[in-house]
Amino acid sequence: MLSRASIRSFSASASASIKVSARDAPGSLLSSVSVVVNNAGSKASSKAGVAHLLSKYNFLNTESKSALRFTRESELLGGSFSTQVTRDAIVLNTQFLKEDLPFYVEALGNVLAKPSFRPHEFVETVLPVAKAEYEVAAKDPKFLAVEELHSITFRKGLGAPLYFDGKSSVSLEDVTSFAQSAYTAGNVSIFASGVNEADLSGFISGSALSSLPTGTSSSAATTSFVGKESRSRAVGPSVAVIGVPVKPADFAKYEILSAAIGSAHLSTVAASPLSQLPGSATSQLLKYQDAGLFVVSVSDANASVVASSIKAAKKIIDSVSTKDASAAVKNAQLAVALESTFANPVDVKIDASTSAPKVEGFNYVAYGDIDVLPFADEL
Repeated sequence: MLSRASIRSFSASASASIKVSARDAPGSLLSSVSVVVNNAGSKASSKAGVAHLLSKYNFLNTESKSALRFTRESELLGGSFSTQVTRDAIVLNTQFLKEDLPFYVEALGNVLAKPSFRPHEFVETVLPVAKAEYEVAAKDPKFLAVEELHSITFRKGLGAPLYFDGKSSVSLEDVTSFAQSAYTAGNVSIFASGVNEADLSGFISGSALSSLPTGTSSSAATTSFVGKESRSRAVGPSVAVIGVPVKPADFAKYEILSAAIGSAHLSTVAASPLSQLPGSATSQLLKYQDAGLFVVSVSDANASVVASSIKAAKKIIDSVSTKDASAAVKNAQLAVALESTFANPVDVKIDASTSAPKVEGFNYVAYGDIDVLPFADEL
């Protein structure tokens, strides 16, 4: 019988250097466990798309159990599972009834420590699923514009494509080699809700997670650039995006700036300046482990609307006063609180003394009808 004591903690697991954070929820029947494999995202692979392809091997056949058997057993238990890649990490998510914790900890351990990487799965499942996910994302002009913004801002690392687009040659050997360096205890953090931490640590120690090589948790220094511009001609809606690379020490300042002009996480704040512009205009700070990217985007089916609104957005950014920043502190704190802990692992502290920055150098992407969209020096 699992303990029902309420515990909230952060500790080193009994398994090597795996970090475990768990919060119990007495009375709740549901539990969730997410495994975040840091330094395994798109920024870490030497070839574009390798991390994305590796993530699609998760929950397929392992040395201990076939994918079909695991899926059927999970369905019988009423649980669910998924996997995704971010620029920082590969994330594995599970949700299940509380008493089924041992089953899912064992499954997560087998995924990381006992993958089989069968060649037929690479051809029949991994590549098609990864390409399909990219094709869905690529239908969104804003996604493509923000991808290009990352590329010109960081070039390598965080500038690498998030998804495998099928344009580069990636072999099964590339994927397995990357898995060997990424799937190590030093890179793994486990987050659980509705779970007792002592129970979780015990099951981790008895699972294949305890056999992961220790490894190290490190990442290369991130180099960023400003003053860059990219223009891509495309049919359909037009998008204009302003981007500013941000150091982690300045995350709080840019969260306040985003809240002051109109945060993507606070769309209900109708009085925000960006919400008054024609077209869809938002701002957001994308936070990663070693850098961030402050993004202001405008999109619309009418390129003329995008052109006028992105110019107005740049003026709004430049006009934020100390008084505006002070008034936006609460909204900035709310925006941070609304974000996913796993997707944004960086802890940002915002207080009344934090000021908004003055944006000078920036990067710019125009996507769509570039005959109409302005150039960066016209903003």
